[in-house]
Amino acid sequence: MLDILFVSPDLHRGGVGRCVSFVVDAPTADGATVGLFLARGRDDAYPVRNPRVVQALGVIESSIGLLARLPYVAWRLYRTVKREQPKVVCTHGLLCNAMIIPIKWLLGNRFRTVAFEHNSPSTHYATTRFGGLKRALLSYCYRRHDRIVGVSQGVTRDLESMFPALRGRCHHIYNGISLELVRQMVQVAAAMPVSPTFRIVALGRLVEAKDYPTLISAVSILNDPEVVVDIIGDGPDRALLEAQIAREPSQTKINFLGHLDNPFPNLESADLFVLPSKRESFGNVLVEALALGKPIVAADCPSGPGEILDRGRYGVLVPVSDPAAMAAAFRRLIDDAPARAKLAAGGPQRAADFSLESHCVAVFDLFRPLMKPSS
Repeated sequence: MLDILFVSPDLHRGGVGRCVSFVVDAPTADGATVGLFLARGRDDAYPVRNPRVVQALGVIESSIGLLARLPYVAWRLYRTVKREQPKVVCTHGLLCNAMIIPIKWLLGNRFRTVAFEHNSPSTHYATTRFGGLKRALLSYCYRRHDRIVGVSQGVTRDLESMFPALRGRCHHIYNGISLELVRQMVQVAAAMPVSPTFRIVALGRLVEAKDYPTLISAVSILNDPEVVVDIIGDGPDRALLEAQIAREPSQTKINFLGHLDNPFPNLESADLFVLPSKRESFGNVLVEALALGKPIVAADCPSGPGEILDRGRYGVLVPVSDPAAMAAAFRRLIDDAPARAKLAAGGPQRAADFSLESHCVAVFDLFRPLMKPSS
């Protein structure tokens, strides 16, 4: 028998996989027993030490392949919950958040459920494939969960705005970042050569939500030969972005570095970090940049950057999709070394507010009253 069963599609390397893998291995203050159910394996999954892990399928990289086997996954989850009799089942991702609801009904509502939402639903489900169907599914299943957790205050407000019936059941728990691991990853790599130019770094997939066109236009406006911009990440928009650079020439060079398994030495050697996104549910990379003492310029998009940077106290916030404002922020920080030093000095202390340890404490504090028979 388990006190808490976590349910996730997989432990793919990213914000969700990182938080789930850490929390299932974290010791609890009251000795609660914790298990994990995974729908599938992934080649690049985070490892876990917890022996109470059930994985329904082998390694499947394709989402379509997972959906084709969904009935089997649901059956395995039903069997696991029936056998382990958890007091609380905590699900991550729309697929698992929805799948647990009929199982809860079939087993006589003998356990409580907590659903984690990692996206801002009003924007994410407006742009994703089958968005209308997903919104309907989200509405149906979330009204049947005991608690819903958003990964930022903005996500929680968004949920309550879309679905007023959820008010009073929504909480926010920030993603947790392994700050020590970030610093260790800097140390294990060879030292980066010192750049003679001022170096701005961006880190993230080359997709529409990250709004790299605004960054490219801001760089064109900046037009400073003493500055270089390195973009770490890959994705489907690379050709479009390269074409934009050709149309908007600048003396400030932009380099695409592609995907890096360990981007942190590059990030640590930057003079400035930029996040141009149109939308972020949280923004893990901002916490990582803060942990490494990097001055930050970020678009004030929904939902995470404004919260992480405390409305501009720990970094410069600029309007979304405003290249002129972004270029002006770059110019101001390039020319003002004391301002950069002040932001850099405050970064690690602010990053500590989003540690994985703090995340685990908040998660188990939420679960504790749900584990009581009378709750």
